[in-house]
Amino acid sequence: MIWFLSIPLLALLALLQTTIFRQILFLDGSLDLLLVAVICWSMLRPEEGLVWALLGGIFADIFSGGPFGITAIACLLVAICIGALHGRLWTRSPIAVMAIAMFGTVIAHLASVALLVFFGHPLEVGYLLAYVTLPTAFLNTIASVPVYLALRRLHFVGAPVLAEEEA
Repeated sequence: MIWFLSIPLLALLALLQTTIFRQILFLDGSLDLLLVAVICWSMLRPEEGLVWALLGGIFADIFSGGPFGITAIACLLVAICIGALHGRLWTRSPIAVMAIAMFGTVIAHLASVALLVFFGHPLEVGYLLAYVTLPTAFLNTIASVPVYLALRRLHFVGAPVLAEEEA
């Protein structure tokens, strides 16, 4: 396990997500680098992906000032879905990584919107799906391959035996 790198990385990603990346908009969506990292790590190590989802979501909820727990629950749901796919897809393919990132982003946004509506926040769901979820899914899909490749190196640092088997 490489928790001495993972925890600061997740905190940094959550901080960057809530301060910088939310300001760079495509329509009304933005790159969600923390979610992409959780998705990619869940592809590499599904059992640790759940922990990354929980920790990253908690960091994002703390830094964002929004309703506490929404991001953590959405990330956990995505990590569970991707963990269920583990071993069924060839995740070395860039197309598969991009498809999973798009799927995970849509699932996370749908879960967040559903939770916010459930807790009484008035939202324009159609607008959110068209102008926030779809652009964010597009940006996350593009960013997924470089993030996956970077985290794959981290994965091999934490498990050198796996690096020899997969090479």
